[in-house]
Amino acid sequence: MNTLSTLAQTPCKQPGSAPTVMIVGAGPIGLSLAIMLKQWGVSFRIIEKNAGPSTATKAMAIHSRTLEIFRDLGIADQAIAEGFTINQFSVQSNAKRVLNYNFSYLDATYPLLLSLPQPQTEKLLLQRLNELGADVEWNTELVDLENQPGSVAMTLRHADGRDESFSSRWAVACDGARSNIRKRLGMTFEGSSYDRFFMLADADIEWSGSKDEGAFFLGAQDGYVAVAPISDQSRYRLFIEMPYDLPPEGERPPLTLENFQRLCEGRGQKMTLSNISSTTIASFQHRRVESLQQGSVFLVGDSAHIGSPIGGQWMNLGISEAYNLAWKLAYVDQGLADPSLLDSYNAERYPVALEVENTAHRLTGLITVRHPALVWLRDNVLPLLSNRQKIQRKLPSMISGHQYHYGKSEYIQESLTRQQRWSWKKKGRRNPFQPPAPRAGQLAPDVELWERQGKQPKRLIDLFQGSFTLLIFSATDQFSPVLPSLYSLAASVERDYPAIRAYCVVDALSSIGLPAEQSTLLDPDWRLHKRYHAKEGTLMLVRPDGYIAFQGADAVTLMTYLIVRSGLRKGVGKTLFSEMDALELQL
Repeated sequence: MNTLSTLAQTPCKQPGSAPTVMIVGAGPIGLSLAIMLKQWGVSFRIIEKNAGPSTATKAMAIHSRTLEIFRDLGIADQAIAEGFTINQFSVQSNAKRVLNYNFSYLDATYPLLLSLPQPQTEKLLLQRLNELGADVEWNTELVDLENQPGSVAMTLRHADGRDESFSSRWAVACDGARSNIRKRLGMTFEGSSYDRFFMLADADIEWSGSKDEGAFFLGAQDGYVAVAPISDQSRYRLFIEMPYDLPPEGERPPLTLENFQRLCEGRGQKMTLSNISSTTIASFQHRRVESLQQGSVFLVGDSAHIGSPIGGQWMNLGISEAYNLAWKLAYVDQGLADPSLLDSYNAERYPVALEVENTAHRLTGLITVRHPALVWLRDNVLPLLSNRQKIQRKLPSMISGHQYHYGKSEYIQESLTRQQRWSWKKKGRRNPFQPPAPRAGQLAPDVELWERQGKQPKRLIDLFQGSFTLLIFSATDQFSPVLPSLYSLAASVERDYPAIRAYCVVDALSSIGLPAEQSTLLDPDWRLHKRYHAKEGTLMLVRPDGYIAFQGADAVTLMTYLIVRSGLRKGVGKTLFSEMDALELQL
């Protein structure tokens, strides 16, 4: 039985009725949020002032973490099949490789960077939304909005000029950098323009690099040239930075093949361009709001922040914001969590947005440095540091979306000391590149679960979808006398908090004879114990968005956390997700 297919049969509110959530904007972020809410059974409407989806390439980088979210949405495999896998991205100065991001080193479900033009991404998302029984209201514009106690009053204007007024419990702005909602709320959008402009194009490019590699090229000419592969037919997105203010109309460089070819020369890499299309010239800005929430209105993606396109972060950032917000809206809507949980959206995501902006600034500064001494250090010292294996393995996670964390959130609790995290019982040969012990507030590492030979492999990440997941590590086999107490804890937590599914991780080849087969994760080779650095009694509570909410070593501390800090309400009935997933596991 497919949980998401069952949920898709639940009808959304029809146009003219009062949905729980109004989504304004049907780009990749708005469509992703709509799918998430549909899967959670939350009623919504999604409107878009344009007549249909985007046709311009726009954003094209889909990071590893975003693919994990797309996995939950049911489109990851299709996105990978239709996109192009980029295995590495380098910074090259005068033909010398200064920095290299090798995405195959990622400790993640999808160790890659995917190139997929925005129109194709939107097509996949829209198809998925339609499969679930919902659609976008095109040619519909929000013309007025007002925060009210516990709701949002809005006025929409349809293509025929008809105005429609109604209220919803919440509204989410996914309407881009020129957000009408942000303006209606009178929110500031502080920042400034970069003192440079950019020329973009899609082109066939012949150069000495491999077809699955992207690169920044630096050299004697001002600015830099970047190429990112779009397909295995040597088709690339070409990105040229010019370190000057954007000239006025009539004085701008012509966007011709000859001009792009000329600007690509003198970079230490011979490139031959042809078949140029989708040319653009633009300046970029870095701006942000002061808060991602005002009353019952939430801002997501470019409506809340914009910045340098270096690193391809911004669409990915917005989708992760939607993923953080969606389950919280659903839990509050269904009475599973206190409404104050929604305050954690801004508290958790705003610092991440600032970090993304700072990362883009740092990378921009590294690439555009002009002082001769700093250029020499970059080109000669940085390669020596970045070639170390530990650094090479860490670099891709800095832009993949996995390193962002919520450790300072009031709804996160780390109750293991550093010594407890590292003094774990080891079994089997240790990986020479053993990743660090995970901490509360970080993403829970994904692991392919152990299965008997011949059975379809499963992944830990799939257990996290739709509910909180409690992992109780036994560090022992099925004959241990400690197991009954651990299973009793699992049953107690599930009884008090039906929104939580609990699993005992046991060193066993079969669940036969264990107290609760459906609440057991078999770990005979200790792959889970080793990845989580878990000893007997380690408790790990993972949120529906895959982040570790609690990590501790005793039941009392866990129960105190659930009562005081989790935001969950005790004794509330199961979500539709929890009920269906439990049935699916049994089948």
